[in-house]
Amino acid sequence: MKAKKGHRTLNRFSLLLVFMLIAALVSACGNKAISEDTTKAAAAQTNQQATDPESETDPKAAQAIKIKHGFGETEVPLHPKRVAVFGLEDIMLSLEAPMVYAYDFIGYYLDDEIQKLNIPVSGSADFKPNLEAILQTNPDLIIVQQYSIDQKGYDELSKIAPTIAFAPDDWKSSIIEIGKALGLEDKAHSVIQANEEELKKAKEQIVQAVGADKTVAYIRPSDKDLQVFFPSFNLVYKELGLLPYQGIAELQQKTKDDWGINLSLEDLPSITADYIFAIYGGSIDTEDAFQKEVSASKAIEELKLWKSIPAVKEDHVFKVSSRHWMSSGPIAESREVDDVVNAVTGKH
Repeated sequence: MKAKKGHRTLNRFSLLLVFMLIAALVSACGNKAISEDTTKAAAAQTNQQATDPESETDPKAAQAIKIKHGFGETEVPLHPKRVAVFGLEDIMLSLEAPMVYAYDFIGYYLDDEIQKLNIPVSGSADFKPNLEAILQTNPDLIIVQQYSIDQKGYDELSKIAPTIAFAPDDWKSSIIEIGKALGLEDKAHSVIQANEEELKKAKEQIVQAVGADKTVAYIRPSDKDLQVFFPSFNLVYKELGLLPYQGIAELQQKTKDDWGINLSLEDLPSITADYIFAIYGGSIDTEDAFQKEVSASKAIEELKLWKSIPAVKEDHVFKVSSRHWMSSGPIAESREVDDVVNAVTGKH
């Protein structure tokens, strides 16, 4: 009996030892698998951080963006809240972007829209930024029309806040960069798309009303001389279904200037366009200066030279405001398109 009991005890001990060895092996294999999985996961996370810009933890990189502009490249804060603007209000209003300062005066084509914002404005037609006035608004970004300053002026503005500057020549490229700076790039593309659709619709209306072969001239007459603008200067020649009148090509051969040419009043009869759009004064004239130019136009219209123009005889000469015709931006362009459509289709 005792021998059988000892043998049974030994067998039980042996079985227990076997089970313990098996458990140890299983645990070791499991820990190894877990360790390998953890190592792989850590490596994958490291690789993702190395290739994914969004995973960067640099606080400075997450708070600023570099914008290329007329005076180089500037790092500006993301989503600025206090933006001082000088000369590019058209784009800012189109983007519905925040402004704490703007260029504005009585007679400015955006005066009504800017006044509704209840923000400090330049209050003068002087096209030179007032550094002290801008400083008082405590901006975190300054956006300025490039031609209103030189390098020295840019450096002075940059001491107040990061400053980006854009020329008015091509508002579509400018609005994209400004949109990036403000975190409104999608809105900028929407504005451009709306503009292109408006131009297409306007062209269809004009061609349907008068055909696709009518010619146009864009001029600025004064009591001393006459300016004729070229197609590179204005969309009326190329976007709305109207063609430059024949004399444009001849005039372009006489000058190296791209904007247009100065002529004498004796050249008035040579303008044989079907439609003429005439402006008086400049885009940033005060109200008094603008009205003075408009009054002067009455004397020009009494000249026999003026009355001999074919478009005058057909009552196809239309006075338009230099304030938006000589400005650049989606709002100015939209108003200009309305002027042309209303005039040519007889809605004026």
